[in-house]
Amino acid sequence: MYPPISSSIIKSFPNTLGWRQLLLDHREPYQGEVPSTISQTLINLIHISDTHICDAQSPARVEYLDRYADPHHPISKALGTLVGTYRAHESLSTQVFESMIQAINRTDIGPISKRKIDSVIITGDLTDNAQRNELLWFSALLKGEKIRPDSGSHTEWEGAGGKIYSPFYWNPHGTPKGERNDYPRELYGFPTIQELMHAVRAPFYASGINHLWLAVHGNHDALLQGTVAPSLPLTLAAQNDEKITAIADEVALQALSNVSEVGPASYPDVTNPETITITADPSREFVGGETWVQHFYHEDEDNGLTSENLKKNQKYWRRDFEKVTILALDTVNPHGGWQGSIDETQFEWLKNQLINLRDRYVLISSHHPLQDLYNDYAPPGQKKRVTGIQIEELLIREKSVIAWLCGHTHRHRMAYFGPDSHHGFWQIETASLIDWPQQGRIVEIFLDQHEQVWIASTPINHAGSILPDPEHLKLDEVNELAGLSRLLSVNDWQRRGGIFSIENNEGTSFDRNAIVALPKRI
Repeated sequence: MYPPISSSIIKSFPNTLGWRQLLLDHREPYQGEVPSTISQTLINLIHISDTHICDAQSPARVEYLDRYADPHHPISKALGTLVGTYRAHESLSTQVFESMIQAINRTDIGPISKRKIDSVIITGDLTDNAQRNELLWFSALLKGEKIRPDSGSHTEWEGAGGKIYSPFYWNPHGTPKGERNDYPRELYGFPTIQELMHAVRAPFYASGINHLWLAVHGNHDALLQGTVAPSLPLTLAAQNDEKITAIADEVALQALSNVSEVGPASYPDVTNPETITITADPSREFVGGETWVQHFYHEDEDNGLTSENLKKNQKYWRRDFEKVTILALDTVNPHGGWQGSIDETQFEWLKNQLINLRDRYVLISSHHPLQDLYNDYAPPGQKKRVTGIQIEELLIREKSVIAWLCGHTHRHRMAYFGPDSHHGFWQIETASLIDWPQQGRIVEIFLDQHEQVWIASTPINHAGSILPDPEHLKLDEVNELAGLSRLLSVNDWQRRGGIFSIENNEGTSFDRNAIVALPKRI
C-alpha cells in the first residue's frame, strides 16, 4: 500500500520485545497559518538528503565496531554514543531511493501554492562509503537505468546477514546449525525473512527522476565512513578479497576514539583480526577529489556545476532560478572528521556572490547544518578552515538570504538564525533516507500581497509499502523491499530511547509541517 502524501506514517505500540508496526494516519496539520493571498511563488523545491547508497558487502566498511553501542553489550553504557557503522536495513538503500524517486515523480505541484515543482535538491551523503560503485548506482537510479545493486560475488551475499554470520547482526535467513540465535531476532523481535539477502541484490529497472535535480557534496561522498580521508592502502583494502569481521575489544575501543568529529581521523590499525575471504572487486575504489565533479558535470545540463567547477575541481556552485539563487557550499573537510567547515577560497567566493545577489532572494544549501560547521582541522602547511561562526556572521548581514537547506543530522528540524526578522534566515534540516523516518520534504517559498516572504514545509514519504506482515512480503517488488527498510529503521535497537532515539529524528510537528513568514526583504 503506497502511503499518499496526505497521510502520516505512525508507530504502533511495541510488543513485548519492543517491535513496532507502522500504520497510516491523517496528515498532521500545519503549524502556522497559510496567507490569504499568494501573490507570487518564488520557488518550489523537493528536498531530500542522506540517501547513503551503500555497498554493504564492502571490506572497507567497519560494521564490527557497531556492536559496542548495542544496548545489551556490556561496554555500551560506558561508551555512551552511537557508532552508526551498521544498520540492519543498509542493504536496501537502492530500493528506498527508487521508491523516493517514484514518490517525487508523482509530485508535480506544491500542496499549498499549487504551483509547479522547480527542482529536487539532494543535500549530500549521496553514497555511504565514497565508493565508485555506490556513485554509479546513485546515478543509475536518477537516470532510469537498469541497476544491479551488488558487488563482489554474483552468486551469494558476502556481507553481514549472509556469508558473515554473527549474533550481533540481523540474520534474516535464520540461525545456521551450530550457531546461537542473533540478538536482533532474539532480543528485539526482528523477523525471519527467507531469501531476503538474495532479493536485495537482484537487478531492477529504475524509474528515473522527472524533475531537474541538484546534488550537494557530503562527507560520506568523500571520506570513508564519512570520516577518514582515503589513501592507497585503504583503496587496496576496499578492493581486495579479505573482510574483517571482528577485532579485540580493547583494540575496537581505541579505534572508536580515533574516529572523530574533528580531524584527523584514522581507520582501525589491527593485527590478527578475524576475517573471511570474499570476492575482490575493483569497482570499490574510492571517489577521488576530482571524480565527483567529473561525474556530475554535464555540459548540456544546468545543474549548477559549470566548466569552471570542472577546471578548478570546485564542488560548490550557484544555480539561478527566476527570482531565487541557490548557493551550494562544499562543507566537507577533506582532511578528516565527520563535521564540516569550508576553505578560505570558498568563503571569499561566498562573500562575492552575496554582494552581487542583493537584488535577489538567496537560498544557501549544504550538507552540514550551521551548528555542525566546527571541524577546523587542517594539517601543518594547509590553509585554515572557516567555521560556522564566521559564516553566520556573514549571512545575517545580507537581507537577501532567507533560508538554508541541509541534511547530515538525519532529522527534521527548522530553526531561525539571526538577530531579528529582517536579518537572518530559516535553517531547514531534512531527515535522511537511511534512518527513520525515511522522508524528504517539499519546501515552498512565496510572497503575499505585502511582499512578505513565506516558507512552507510538507513532509513527503517514499513509495515503500506499509507492511502488516514483513515475513511474507513480495521479495521481487522494489516498493515492498523499501517498505521493509522503513519498518526495520523504526525498530533500530540502538535508537529505542535516549538521546539517539528515532523520535529525535522525527522532530516536532513544527519541524515537519511549518509555515513561517519573513518581512519584505528586497
